[in-house]
Amino acid sequence: MGGNREVEYMDTSDTPGCWYYLADCERWHQFEKRQQQKMGENTEVDMDTADTPWCWFYLADCGRWHQFEDDPDLPFSSEAVEKFYLKNSKSVLNTSSFSDKGKIDFSAMLLTDLTARRQKRIKRSYNTEKRCSCFSLAPVFWESFDPDCPYQLIPLSEHSPEYQTVEHYVKTDGLLDRTILSIYRIQNLDLWELYCRKKKQLMRIQGIKEIQERRLFHGTDIKNVDYICKYNFDVRLAGQHGNIFGKGIYFAKHATYADKYSMRSSEPLPVYGGKAQLVHSGKTKIIFLARVVIGKPVAGRSHFQKPDHGSPENLHDSCVDDVSHPNIFVIFDPNQIYPEYVIQYS
Repeated sequence: MGGNREVEYMDTSDTPGCWYYLADCERWHQFEKRQQQKMGENTEVDMDTADTPWCWFYLADCGRWHQFEDDPDLPFSSEAVEKFYLKNSKSVLNTSSFSDKGKIDFSAMLLTDLTARRQKRIKRSYNTEKRCSCFSLAPVFWESFDPDCPYQLIPLSEHSPEYQTVEHYVKTDGLLDRTILSIYRIQNLDLWELYCRKKKQLMRIQGIKEIQERRLFHGTDIKNVDYICKYNFDVRLAGQHGNIFGKGIYFAKHATYADKYSMRSSEPLPVYGGKAQLVHSGKTKIIFLARVVIGKPVAGRSHFQKPDHGSPENLHDSCVDDVSHPNIFVIFDPNQIYPEYVIQYS
């Protein structure tokens, strides 16, 4: 057995002894029957995996290994990846799902999300333990996380890979040709858990294993930052800047569009629970970069109060300006949104 996993022997007078190991998800799992045998002092365990299929795992944000099938956002399955791997273990597998594109580099053992420009380590292993799911846990890269704070607004170092990734996304995908002054990560465990639960609920109700998620922009006044970071976007305030595609919360594919609704202000940006206050002279603007569950969109109308307005059915999850080539997205349930970053620029 690899690694330094602990092994615990559980014995009762009326039942045969069973052997357990401490899995990566920090729970005790029983060995498969074919792996069980009596262990004497000089007995070696025979781990027969001849009938066990290979499975593929990725290192999640929570710091634990998850099987590909456990993440509905991944367009890959272990079976499909394994077939490709057996053909050429040094190649690159490319695929796309909805608007997202990804690739697997078998030589580097890396999974790359080309849309979000993020990479995850992957591994090939036997599926000999129960899967663990911890998508609602705080992402492992959150810094100095304090669960007692309503939220934390953490300024990113401009030299960090995270800062550079977000900056590149804002300028390249968001098309924002402005000077970025600072980027803040929003750490709100309550909103994160609600977002993860909503995402899983929609997939369960619709009987699907993947659902469309995007990173979109929202422009607003700097005075609204504290409220949004604490409570999320408020659908009750819909219509302040028009509601041509529905009475919901509006997001844009491009930061240049969201910029139109961001007001210049000389007020300081609140850093609630953060490390330090970054001060910029003169008037600045802010936009949010949020994770948004788009799901199955439908063309919106100004009187819509939900995607399937006037129908008891809920066949769609959002409204858009154009179903084929959407640039504007309208969300009616705040739990489909996680405000992830605040970008301050001149």
